[in-house]
Order: sequence, then C-alpha cells, then structure tokens
Amino acid sequence: MNSDNYTFGKSVGSWHADRAQTVTFVVTDDCNLRCKYCYITHKKSDNKMDFDTAKAFIDRLLTTDEMRYSEAVILEFIGGEPLIEANLIDRIADYFKLRAFELDHDWYWNYRISICTNGVNYSSLEVQRLIKKNLNKMSITISVDGTKEKHDMQRIFPDGSGSFDKINDNIDLWLRQFRGATKVTFASDDLPLLYDSVLSLWNRGIKEVNANVVFENVWKKGDDKVLEEQLKNLADYVIDNKLYDKGYHCSFFDETIGYPYDEEDMDKTYCGAGKMIALSPNGNIYPCIRYYGYSLNNHEEWSVGDIKNGIDMEKVRPFVLSTNRIQSDSECLNCDIATGCGFCQGFNYDEAPVPTNFYRAKYICNMHKARVRANNYFFSKLYNVHGIERENNKINKKSFYFLLSDDYITYCCHENQNQNDNEMSDSVILEGLNYAQENFMMPIFVHGKSGKTLRTKEEYIGYDILHIVPIKYYNLAQKQEFRRILPVYDMENVWNEKIFIDNIILNVREDEIKKLNEAIDELIKFSNRININITELDRHFNEEEYRQQMEMISDKIIKIWENEGRFKEINILTDILFLDKHDNCQAGENTFVLSPLGKIYTCCADFSNIEDGFIGEVTEGIIKEYGSYLYGIENNNLCRICDAYQCRDCVYINKKNTKEYNVSPSFQCRKSHIERVVSLDLKSKFKNCSIIPSKNTLEIKENDYLDPISKFFKNNSEFAGYYKYQV
Repeated sequence: MNSDNYTFGKSVGSWHADRAQTVTFVVTDDCNLRCKYCYITHKKSDNKMDFDTAKAFIDRLLTTDEMRYSEAVILEFIGGEPLIEANLIDRIADYFKLRAFELDHDWYWNYRISICTNGVNYSSLEVQRLIKKNLNKMSITISVDGTKEKHDMQRIFPDGSGSFDKINDNIDLWLRQFRGATKVTFASDDLPLLYDSVLSLWNRGIKEVNANVVFENVWKKGDDKVLEEQLKNLADYVIDNKLYDKGYHCSFFDETIGYPYDEEDMDKTYCGAGKMIALSPNGNIYPCIRYYGYSLNNHEEWSVGDIKNGIDMEKVRPFVLSTNRIQSDSECLNCDIATGCGFCQGFNYDEAPVPTNFYRAKYICNMHKARVRANNYFFSKLYNVHGIERENNKINKKSFYFLLSDDYITYCCHENQNQNDNEMSDSVILEGLNYAQENFMMPIFVHGKSGKTLRTKEEYIGYDILHIVPIKYYNLAQKQEFRRILPVYDMENVWNEKIFIDNIILNVREDEIKKLNEAIDELIKFSNRININITELDRHFNEEEYRQQMEMISDKIIKIWENEGRFKEINILTDILFLDKHDNCQAGENTFVLSPLGKIYTCCADFSNIEDGFIGEVTEGIIKEYGSYLYGIENNNLCRICDAYQCRDCVYINKKNTKEYNVSPSFQCRKSHIERVVSLDLKSKFKNCSIIPSKNTLEIKENDYLDPISKFFKNNSEFAGYYKYQV
C-alpha cells in the first residue's frame, strides 16, 4: 500500500527544525484586543520593554555561553500584541544583526524573526517598514479564527465589538508577503463552528491551520462529541474532495498521535519550557513566557535569571529534568492513546496544588480522546477508500474480536467446535464497531467457516478492520475489497490452496504435529510469515516429536536465508528474536471477544465453553467483574520470571488444567521452552542478517530447565512444602 500520497495529517516542516534555539522578547504587556480565551490575564498598557534592556540581553546572548545552545536562533517577538511596538522590534532586530556581525557570530547568518500578531495594525506604515526591511528573514502569522461568526465570538476589541472586519482587510496584503499559516484556538462555545471555520480559512488561501483547544477548565459534558463530529466532517470533506495530497493542513490531524508511550516517550516531554528563554520588559529571564507573571493566577512567577546576573543554572535544573515520566500520573503514563496529548508546562505549574513543575492538568483528556477517534476515522477511511496507508501506523494495544457466526474459523490455540448457527446482525456489528472506536481497540472480524459472513457494508468505511478468513474464501474476501486480510490454513488444505500471501495462520492439531515440518515446507514457498497455532494442547503432548519438528523448521529458515537472502518468520521460533517482553494472547487484558448475539467475553474459548462466561454486552460494555487483575503478566508468577517471550500462554488452557487463569500448566510452559531452546540455536546461526537486531534487548541464554516453575522453586524453596514436584 502507498504511504506517501498524503500530506494532510503530516507535520509541516519548520525553519531549521530542532536545530534552532528560540529566544522570546516580550516587548509589551498591552494588547489592542481582549480575546476571551487569552491566557494573558494581567495585561498592562504601561509596561513595555526598554531598548536598553533588550540591548543588554542581546549582548549577554551573543558574548556568553550560558544561553547559546544551537547553531541557529529564532528571535520571537510577542506581547500582548507585539506589533504595537513595531518600531521597538525594528531597533532590537537591527541591534542584534549589528552585534552579531561585529562579533562574527554564527547567528549573523542563521537567524529568523518570528512574530504572531492579531493583525489589527498590520497595514500601518511602521509595521510595513519593519516587514520591508526584514522580509527575507522573517515569518509573520496573523491569528484568524475562521468565519466572521467564530472570530468575532472570541477576538474582540475592548469595547466588545468584533475584530474580523478590521483584520480581514489586511489578509490579502499578508498573503502576498508570507505563507498562508494561522493559529486558531477553540473553546467550548465555538466548537460547533470548527468545520466551517477551517474550510473558510482554506478557501481564503490559508492552507496551514494550526489549531488547538484551550487547556483551561472550560469544557462541558458533550463537548468532546461535538469536537469529534466536527473533525469527522472535516475528514469526510478532505477525502471526498481528494484534498489529502494538495497541501492542506489542520493540526488537529496528526499521524503520530494516539498510541501508548514507549520508553523513549517517557523520557521526553511535550512542552519546550526550559529549552527556550524569554525576556520580560523588566529584564527578568524566564524558561518561557508562561512563567512570566502576566499569565499566572495562582503561583508566583518563575524567573531563572536576569540581564544583570545572567542565568541561575540551579533554577534551570527542574526544566532539564522535566519529562513525561515525572510530570504525569499513572493514568496518563498508562494511557492507550498517550502520544500527542498536549499540555503547557507553565499552565500546569500554575494549576498545581503546590507550586511545582511535576504536575499535569488534565482538563483536555476527553478532548484528546475525541481528536484521536477522529484521526483514526480519517486514516481508516483514507485507507478503505483510496488504499493509502497511514505511515506512522503502530499496532493498537487493544483488540476486539467479532465472532461473526458460531462457526467462526479457529484463529488461536482453542479449536472452535461450536455447533450452533447464530450469525451476528448488522446492528450488533455497528454497535461493536462503535464500542471498539470509543475504547481505542482494533476491530478484528473473525469470519465463519461457511463464508456467509463475507460481505461489505458502506457503514464500515470509517473503521480499520482486520478480516480473519478461511483460506478457501481468500479470493472472495478480495472481491469484497477487504483491505486487511489474514487467511487461515488447516492441515487439510495446505496442499490444495497455493496463493502468494505475505502473512497467514496455520492451525495444527496436536495429533498432526508430526506433519508440521512438511506443511511448513509447502507454505513457506508462498508466505513470508506463518503464525502456527497448536490447538487443544494437553498433558499428553509429545515433547520429543515437537522438538524434532522445531529443529527441522529452524534449519529450513536458515537454509532459505543462506541461499536466497530472505528472512522467513515463524511466530513460535522467530518472534522471540525481536521481543523484550511477553507477547501472550492478552485475553482479558488487551483483547476481548464479541459473540454473535452481542455479548462480550474475555476470549473465544470462554464463549464456546462457559455458558454464563460473558462479562458484558456491547450496548453497555464490560459490566461484570471477571477478575481482570488475574490476566496481566505482573500477576502471573511464572510468566513474570520467564523469558520465553514468544509464548502465547492461553488463559483458557490455564483455567482448564490448573483452575487458575494466571497459572500455566507444565506442558504449556515446556512447549514454549522447547521453542525457546531452538530459537537460541537459530539465532546463533544467523550471520549478517540486518533484519534481526544485532544487540536486541533480549539476550537468549541457556537454561537448565524447560518448566520455569523450577526456577521459582529454586528462588523460593520453602514454598514447595511436602510436594515433590517433578520438573
């Protein structure tokens, strides 16, 4: 699939990107507007920067190392309304250029002037003189909120009148001088105008719309649904009019948002406070303008220095150390859609119960969720309609399996032998899709063995659905224009269906293991990845036969690599080469099942075997306590100390044999450790294989056991009591 044919949802490149340091001059506390959502709550008409203050700051900036961190610099001028002081900005810019030239400073060649203005006096002689002198080294953004109704609702003069007409008169002049990019802010009362406002800006020639919602505690119940609906309407407009590759942008749409934090994310922060510096009119230096007193309401301002004494690095240390890991609570850190959830560190500081940087206000939590749902809708529809894949498409943490009929195809180690003939109705499917969307789960349709469930619906177009289908209906699934198809083989049709498919499932009953290598020998010609399910595993499992089959398959993988340079994946042997934690079935933790009649189960085995095993209904969600804490690795004392990370650890097999969901039977553990032993040998034979990390997190080591309970006994020998456990 093509992932390069869209620009909508991608970030817009900025000058020197991460290589430029931002230095902010607050040239005035005054403003000629009184925007209702403005975070500057203490405006003053008599407080502006003195030129000598700016000179002293520039001298310090250019002649000491304490504030120089990058090869380029952005000189940002802000207010209040900065262009009230256009002449002062002109003098400051001239002085910076002169001193940088005199000092032969790198920044003389690598600087940029940046101004965000409300546009009221944009056409004045003073402003135009400033622009004419610096045009090729300057970027100016005028904040336009969209339609006249939306703009005048928030961006008003001190007398309460709207500013749209005044600013609109200056837009054409601005667009002749600069790229059409604007900043738009939305609050609770103007959300219903979002769609019309973004379209009006695009139609005005402003293609880059940097939009956000306010961080303050202004949101009412239902606002998130309004935001989601407005953004979905915008997504429909973009796709239906094929604007996704025409250079239009709205920052509410971003391909990188809506995923859990990884370890790298934990040690980053969303906000740039401390990585920039800001000078106030009084000569104090701040980590950003939001720590300057004119925007604080609850705590004292936080200065990190001044023009006379320079930077106090002791006061900078908290900003260097501020990361998501300690700025966020467990809810945020464990959120399934954490990435892209924005915050302002200075606002968080002001909202904290005590004055600290290590706090995170969460007023926009529901708004972020709405934004992620709308993004998922856009990228799903883009894929389903135009076949264009989301480039930054990580795997969803959670999955929701739709068993479309009682005769659903076996897709895990539980073999479906259900004899009923129920089929999921259209209404249950749509309710299930809505439930999956609301809970950020990937919908997976498990089709029936009869093929009757393979049908396309227009209503599914906004959902990214994986279809698990019997191999004999693969061509029919393609005709139905399913985008994601995972076909399932069983041993009976391995030699009958020869279709080139990248990724497949192979179901193997325990009594068919002796033919496994032979089956893989056939399928590996047509597939790059084979997911083997050994179904209905029990205590009579023939370990030696399984080991022999694994060794032969391992030799086959090596031979193909050595002779053809192609890396073939067999889940139970090669997955462990890439994993640093358990990748088990995750039933009851991150995967759930929807039955044909609309009931929710932890897994398909519970649905097929436990009459009252459902834990909720699709219309209400999960409503029954099912011992959810038992399903996580952290509450499984065997898995917790085991590094056979490829193990699927079927919770139903656990319950059936040990009477506990979180205690594996010995034969399931031993099977996984046989695979682990063979994988260790497999890894040692790979040479110059760039696909396998040369220094991955997991180091597969020799063990003297197949059942990890022996390791547990070794560490906790007193727990064995009178039992002589055979390991």
